[in-house]
Amino acid sequence: MSAVKSKFLTTLVLIGVLLVLIGCAAPAAQPAAPADQSAAAADQPAAAAEQSGPVARKDVLVIPGNVNIPAPDIWNPYIPGTYILQGMNQNMMEPLFMLNYETGQIDGWLAESYEANDALDEWTVTLRDGTEWSDGTPLTSEDVVFTINMLKEYAPQLNWSGAVEQWVESVEAIDESTIKFTLTGANPRFVMENLAGTTSQAIVPLPKHVWEGKDPVTFKNEYDEATGSPVFSGPYVVKSFSSTEFVYKRNDNWWGAKSGAFNLPAPLEIRRPWVGDAATGQQMLANNESDTGGGNSPSTNAALMAQNPNLVSYTDEPPLGWIDPCPRMLTINSTVAPWDKKEMRWALSYAINRQQIVDVVTEGAGATSSFIFPDYAGMKPFQDAIADIVAPIGEFNPDKSRELLESQGYTLDAGSGKYVDADGTTLSLDIVLPPFMEPWARMVSQQLNEVGIDAVLRILEWGIFRDQTGRGNFTAATQWDGCGSVIEPWFGMQRYHKKWVNPIGTPGTEYVDNTNNGGRWVNDEYSALVDEMGALPLGDPQVVDLMKQAVTIWADELPDIPLVQTPVFLLFNTTYWTNWPTKDNNYVQPPGHWQHFLRQLVEIKPAQ
Repeated sequence: MSAVKSKFLTTLVLIGVLLVLIGCAAPAAQPAAPADQSAAAADQPAAAAEQSGPVARKDVLVIPGNVNIPAPDIWNPYIPGTYILQGMNQNMMEPLFMLNYETGQIDGWLAESYEANDALDEWTVTLRDGTEWSDGTPLTSEDVVFTINMLKEYAPQLNWSGAVEQWVESVEAIDESTIKFTLTGANPRFVMENLAGTTSQAIVPLPKHVWEGKDPVTFKNEYDEATGSPVFSGPYVVKSFSSTEFVYKRNDNWWGAKSGAFNLPAPLEIRRPWVGDAATGQQMLANNESDTGGGNSPSTNAALMAQNPNLVSYTDEPPLGWIDPCPRMLTINSTVAPWDKKEMRWALSYAINRQQIVDVVTEGAGATSSFIFPDYAGMKPFQDAIADIVAPIGEFNPDKSRELLESQGYTLDAGSGKYVDADGTTLSLDIVLPPFMEPWARMVSQQLNEVGIDAVLRILEWGIFRDQTGRGNFTAATQWDGCGSVIEPWFGMQRYHKKWVNPIGTPGTEYVDNTNNGGRWVNDEYSALVDEMGALPLGDPQVVDLMKQAVTIWADELPDIPLVQTPVFLLFNTTYWTNWPTKDNNYVQPPGHWQHFLRQLVEIKPAQ
């Protein structure tokens, strides 16, 4: 068995070289462990005594959220539509591995290493010593096997179950800490795609002793103080919750600290309140009532930092803000007439002034987007390779938009200023969105109306938005459904594969809090090319050529409409906590709503 190393930073360099026709070697041996934590046990904060009263502010980490949780009593991460970013994902659940954008490497978390055979169809994962569940039960390979088999059995009804059903032929526990995955075929990205989490999360193990015999499609995994439920393996457990605030207390018996794998997080408590409007959240930061957040523009951040000198930005150098891996998109349901025609989708694209969106929404910070890739260093070789192919997508040309609409039989009604069909019916576009997407959606709606399309916004509560877009019960949506590629092109592109298309009314397979191929676009040739890409190792020179062929089809059909890159104007409050992941201290990507936040928890330090 040849060892397969996940030295992704090296791979990225090799990829750039490949574009000038120099090949690279196949991957080899890989231990995956986070850097600078071999002496973690020596740095542990003392375990706190049982709190008899309120926890002092200096020992509390406060992170406001912008989503009112519709079903706060559901702690089952695999039910489609379950909201996991209220802390379940960042404080309680733990993945086997984490993809670190800043280093390009896969770091071990619950697991310490992985390797594959030469054919890349058998993968062996080794857990760290001493892994435990929050109730003290050992976390073993049997728990991992149970979780994978559960996803296989209940596919496609559970999140991640589609990928598991597609790729995992069988999984077995070799011993208490070793798991062997036998795949249905070669998959060089199996660990990165499924077990490491390229963005929001990865497959997380569940405790067999809790879940065995339960129906995972309906089991809520509800809170029970007496039993310690919900049981996960992370460094925090639930203290209290409601639809407006989630509070977590530190598990001083957390396996990660006991084993010496990680530091025991310094915050004794984490509070995640719902804040209904941006101005309130920003003022909380200025008043030291929260520890991380930020404005929606550079000028707002400057004003906040003027109010509170303890606030520091992710970076004060252009490009301002941290670039989110999820460019904003206008998703079109390809099954809904007249938008099932590519000419109509192109009419929408030409009507959108992307630079104006950048100038208005983020005060000129950020950039326009012509495809699904984020502006990351690791993606630059691929973006450069397809630049000419996707360039027309970014064109703002209202005249071309009108020409396309008129070529499809629409005429401009002089009275209303809107296009109508032969029967006099106004051409309309219903756009759904969650509340936090309103700034982008409002600009898109305005621009479409200016060209003669009656675009109407419907702002939906989060759970309803997820349900409607997941089931295909929508016409258009402003969201981020191309998200996924951060160091190579395949992952984001495979989200448009025809395999993800379910009948209207049936939930799709979710990833990054939205549905793969939510627009239900089907193209056989594109899907076949993506399959060929997925079978090749990272860095294989053929990937670029196959990508270009697939992108040519995507750009012609335009199943989704890219809008803009997404700068996030993060601010960190150093009044109570320090060692935040700024651009100059980039030990991990900085969002506080993803699974990678676990790394921040073991790194931030008390300021007082």
